[in-house]
Amino acid sequence: MKKSIFILLIAFASNLTAQNLFPVKLDNCITERFCLDCGDIKAGYDETEFLKLQDKLNKELNLQGIKGAVKFQVLVDAKGLACVLSHTDQSNNPITLKIIEELNKFKKWTPAVTSGKKEEKSSMNLIFVINDNKISGQIERVDMTAFKNSFDNPRSPEIFNKSYVYKNENLKNYKITVWNSNNSNLPNNMNDNIAIDKSGFIWLTVDEGLVTFDGKEFKNAEQNITDKGKYFAYYALASDNNDVKWVYGKNNIYSFDNTKWTKYDSTEIGIDGAYEIINNPKTNELFFCSDEGLTIYKDGKWTNLNKSKLKDLPSNRVTFAKRDSKNRIWIGTFSGTAVIDESNQVTNFENTKKTVLKGKCITSMDEDENGNLYFTLYEFDRKEKGKVNNDEGIAIRYTDGTFKQFTTDNSGMPFNHTNCVLYDKNEKVLWISTDRAGLVRYNLKDGWENYHNENSDIPTSYISTMTFDDKGNLYLATRQGLVKIERK
Repeated sequence: MKKSIFILLIAFASNLTAQNLFPVKLDNCITERFCLDCGDIKAGYDETEFLKLQDKLNKELNLQGIKGAVKFQVLVDAKGLACVLSHTDQSNNPITLKIIEELNKFKKWTPAVTSGKKEEKSSMNLIFVINDNKISGQIERVDMTAFKNSFDNPRSPEIFNKSYVYKNENLKNYKITVWNSNNSNLPNNMNDNIAIDKSGFIWLTVDEGLVTFDGKEFKNAEQNITDKGKYFAYYALASDNNDVKWVYGKNNIYSFDNTKWTKYDSTEIGIDGAYEIINNPKTNELFFCSDEGLTIYKDGKWTNLNKSKLKDLPSNRVTFAKRDSKNRIWIGTFSGTAVIDESNQVTNFENTKKTVLKGKCITSMDEDENGNLYFTLYEFDRKEKGKVNNDEGIAIRYTDGTFKQFTTDNSGMPFNHTNCVLYDKNEKVLWISTDRAGLVRYNLKDGWENYHNENSDIPTSYISTMTFDDKGNLYLATRQGLVKIERK
């Protein structure tokens, strides 16, 4: 950043929930779920204490000759604690870094409130302006209309792997179909969760809504037993063996049996939300991953696994869990990954000899017909704060118990942050979704292909999650609509 100007870049992202708005993204916050500038009462701060923060900045910073502004996106939790998610100064000037330091230390934030209840996490934007050798900051509320209009302008893919040559020889073998708000009656293009039920209906979460799709028409499918109020979104979705659909929305778990909706009392089931809902078809179990541990629903009964029952579980903050064919439960938490064997013995990979899972949280998992396991990884204990392409990628656990990690350094992975991995039993390949570089196809030998909005009909480089239908067609939930990939 030149001394004569404090660079301001205005950018809108493409998600009303859990999205960094500005170009410079920081990774010092846990950002699994939050809403954007939401609430009947929006997040803010104690005016008197915030003025003290400004005074401190003015005393400690040399602002001579500097004019301009910078924006910061700040994540505020229900306890009034906060951290900076993103900002607009791509030069990372020392002034910007000092503001970030002070905002992260500031303790007088006020959380957003909806229907009398504090939002677990919400983000707000601040703008700091430098003029006449002084700095002043204030809240800048998000223009939701402009923000939503930006959804139809997908970002260019960010390919961090500069050494691998992507030939994409198999791309011609696929037919890619896209449904969006321009060519169908899809309410909006922001699809973060997807499930396919026994009838072949596709269920999608959309911004502040839930829809079904029969291949021709999208229909509203939202629960009708709770007053949704001014803001209501669905954050997790699954369909179980009995064709019951399960969702998490606004501090409640709901199910739909194709006739009626049921809301579950959190005091009875032990949870009021979930990061993920995962169906385990072979054991007829439904896993709910939350801050209270792993909650299991089977045969009408609810049980909870947490640190009080399993002391070696890394944390109660479970973000993902799934059973494998050996009946082991693999669990990803925000403090590490663990596996529970059939004897209920827990292996915490933070306490074992170094493997690729140490320092990582698994965020999705699939298995092939031979018992090899495939994981997406999240590095929770990051050594370089603010780094984008972290030590993540995917990992394979082979049947002999060994692990191998694949990243931009040792493979054709285009970017290391991955959202979902699926094993394609028909083609014997892995499909991997990313949030910056699109879709990855790996043939499990040496062939990596990368499809995105600049080299294929896939409309975006951000893919939230994926699933297969019973014909083996791959469906992508994206920020630019629903995508179907079928072999020609």
